Amino acid sequence: MENNTKNQTTTRFAYLDNVRSLVIFLVIAMHSAVTYSGDGGWYYKEGISGTLPVFETIVFGLFQSFLQAWFMGALFFISAFLATKSLKKRGATQFLKERFSRLGIPLLMFIFIISPFIYFVLMGYGSGNIIEKYIHFLTDIKWVISSTGPLWFVEALLLFCIVYVVIRKFFPNPKTIYSFNTKNIIFAIIITGIFAFLIRLIFPLGTDFFNLQFGYFSSYIALFIIGIIVGENNLFEHITREQNIKWLYITFIAGVIVWFVIMLLGGAAEGNRYFTGGFHWQSLAYALWEAFVAIGFTIGIIAFFKKYLNTNNQFTKLVAKNSFGIYFFHAPLLITVSLLLKHWMINPLLKFSVVTLIAFTVTLLFTYLVRKIKPVGILLK
Repeated sequence: MENNTKNQTTTRFAYLDNVRSLVIFLVIAMHSAVTYSGDGGWYYKEGISGTLPVFETIVFGLFQSFLQAWFMGALFFISAFLATKSLKKRGATQFLKERFSRLGIPLLMFIFIISPFIYFVLMGYGSGNIIEKYIHFLTDIKWVISSTGPLWFVEALLLFCIVYVVIRKFFPNPKTIYSFNTKNIIFAIIITGIFAFLIRLIFPLGTDFFNLQFGYFSSYIALFIIGIIVGENNLFEHITREQNIKWLYITFIAGVIVWFVIMLLGGAAEGNRYFTGGFHWQSLAYALWEAFVAIGFTIGIIAFFKKYLNTNNQFTKLVAKNSFGIYFFHAPLLITVSLLLKHWMINPLLKFSVVTLIAFTVTLLFTYLVRKIKPVGILLK
């Protein structure tokens, strides 16, 4: 497809960069929503769960539930697909070296630099001066392990990549798969939902193990595996074909309707949270709903972007080049913006929207400037 616009071009994987950039923006939106709704885990909250008016509660609840269902899984899918190409090109040893450098070093930087800055400078946790706080931080292993913050994704992705390499070491010639069709998608949704239900018998939503929320991992693992299968078998055209755009519309329309049904019939309006886990029909229904949205919406939005947003311009290139840096730096900058606007008393939905846009803009500019410092630019490329 040709485009005569000077600053806008079409490239083979521009749409993947654009999907990833959208997800990075939505990560900031999610954490901003947690800040003002009070539902979810985040460093700083102004909202208190269960105290917002009905309309605001519903909007935040639907937005956060739907977003949580698919957006991080989409990142795992894209990362897995690209990992298959990288492993084939580099070989196991070089691939792991690249993964440890690309993921491991930023993870350590966040744990030992960014997290202490958030805890002790922005949030003012602990007693004593900064040096005493930091020494206590270093000697408290639990604190260090739990300080991954939003970089839990990087930690999980690194672990997934290691497991992938080990499996390919012992099983170098997997069975060839020739298609990925609607039956495959439905099967993946059902299996993913069942596993999510089973996992939540032990790790219900809202619980974590050293900042890893295993209750959500069923869809993350499923989409990572699907990404591997698609990448190794050259099936990406099966994912991106135009007919799969229907999954975007189906999961959005049906997903919203079913979410309301589960919340209303499941007693969420009365404060019952059976959908978060346990041996309840609400938990099974919600797990299946989440798997449906996770897999269906991911496939649908990638197919949609392939057809309609497979373009680059100056802005999309800027965001794409800085997407990992935005993810890395957004936590302290979002918290800073939220604290600066702490006394601005307006509707929480409006405040959430404004803070999201400000935080994204500030983080993009900050990342762009900081990445000009050569060592940082190399690490956060």
